[in-house]
Amino acid sequence: MSSDRRGPSAVRRQAAKEILTVESAQPRPGLLVVTAVGEIDAVSVRLLQRATWQDAAADTVVDLSHVTLLGAAGLRALAQAARRARIEGGRLWLVVPPHPVSVALSRFWPDKHVRGFATLAEALRAVTGEPG
Repeated sequence: MSSDRRGPSAVRRQAAKEILTVESAQPRPGLLVVTAVGEIDAVSVRLLQRATWQDAAADTVVDLSHVTLLGAAGLRALAQAARRARIEGGRLWLVVPPHPVSVALSRFWPDKHVRGFATLAEALRAVTGEPG
């Protein structure tokens, strides 16, 4: 009989990393770009939460264009990030091209102050005020 020496939290972290990859970058001061690839659900949502909270910036762009599933936990995490951005005088911007994630957001997204864009380039142009 074999046993896994890792604790339950280590097993959950590994499972989360297998279904979601989250990367963040700060292309300029005050701008955070978070890119998520995979499924955002109750198992993996902490990866998204960490990225949007640890490196918080005045403006945060979350690129969901490679997300294949956005569960209720993911919606809550995005709502929390939007609330925090507003409290700190910033904004949350979402990249959501037409696919199943955009349907979930259109039906259940509670925040009408958050703008959505079809591409990351469009979102960055809007955030920086560059003509496009």
